[in-house]
Parts: sequence; C-alpha cells; structure tokens
Amino acid sequence: MGHSRASKQQTHARLVAAAAARFKEHGVDGISLADLMKELKLTHGGFYKHFASRDELVTEALDLALSQSAQTVRERLFGGEQPDLSRFVDFYLADAHREGRAEGCAVAALAGDASRKSAAVQAQFREHIAGNVDSLVKALPPVGSSEERRASALLVLSALYGALTMARAVGDSALSREILRTARKRIPALAGGGNTPRSRVKKKARAAR
Repeated sequence: MGHSRASKQQTHARLVAAAAARFKEHGVDGISLADLMKELKLTHGGFYKHFASRDELVTEALDLALSQSAQTVRERLFGGEQPDLSRFVDFYLADAHREGRAEGCAVAALAGDASRKSAAVQAQFREHIAGNVDSLVKALPPVGSSEERRASALLVLSALYGALTMARAVGDSALSREILRTARKRIPALAGGGNTPRSRVKKKARAAR
C-alpha cells in the first residue's frame, strides 16, 4: 500500500472516530462538518475526498459508535470467569459513565436522534439493541423458559438505558445520583429469570450443581 493511500485511510478513520465521539456528545446534528474538520485541522473541502455526503459519514460513525458499545457490553458481561451482570450494571450506571458521553453508550446518547432519523439509521440501532439483548440473555441465570429470560433481558436493558438517560437529563445533582444509585441496587433483581423470585433462582442454581 502506498504512503498516500495509507495516509488517506488513516485520515478517514480519524474522521469517523471523531464524528462518533462528537455525535455522542452533541447529537448527530449538534456539530457541523466545518467544526469537525477544523477540530481535526483539516480543510472543509477535504471532507469530500473521503465521503460522498454527510449522511455517509453519519452511517459510518454510527456503525463505529454502536460496535464500540457492543464490545464494551460483551467485555463487561463476560470478561471474568463467569458472566457478571452486577459488574456490568455497576459500570454502566457509574457517575463516570454519566459524564463520559463521548466514550459511553451510543444508545443512551443517541436514541432520541435515531427516533427522528431515517429507517436506515433506525435499522442500525435495531440490530445493535437486538445484539445487546442476546448478550444479556446469555449472562442471565439459566432459570425459566427462553421467553422469560428474553423478557428479563429486555427489561434490564430498558432500565439501564432509561436510568442513564434520566440521570443525564437532570444534570449533576442529588437527583441524578439518586437515580443511578437506586437503579444500580434494583436492576440486578430484574434478571432473576422471568417471574421467578430471586431466592428461588439461587436455590435452583444450587440444586443444579
């Protein structure tokens, strides 16, 4: 690969990564191409050497943001010897994640934008969220039917997205910290396997050993 081609690919990757981070901070429409190119010390006209349109950049940036988020979910759930939902919940609902939009969850940062965007953008989010549901199902206790475990995974994921979004909406405040603290404490109990009480989940898990 020639030097110029490699340099172009590196610049392309920088543009996508910067856009992914800035979209999560400011929204998909919250930063202009001119400002993005200025931040990277590139000319505005140079943008069209890499993308045919802004929509093309949006697609690639959302792909990157969502894939990064999916990787984080898998690492936090399955990074130890056994799946650990509590570890993931503690990470997801930490003050640092509330403040760290640029490096954080793409769904919590951009779901509102996606609901007003094209069917193609919504398809990107649909695929990502469905993948996260599948990951959570694998991390839940093997109790109840597959339908019950999927319902629990959907409930847990919805609670996580909602709690982080609410905590951000009210700013750095006592209420924000209360939302995160309460959700961290309560959400793991939603993962007990459908409608099965948590005490029965523990008993069944011990009996299966």
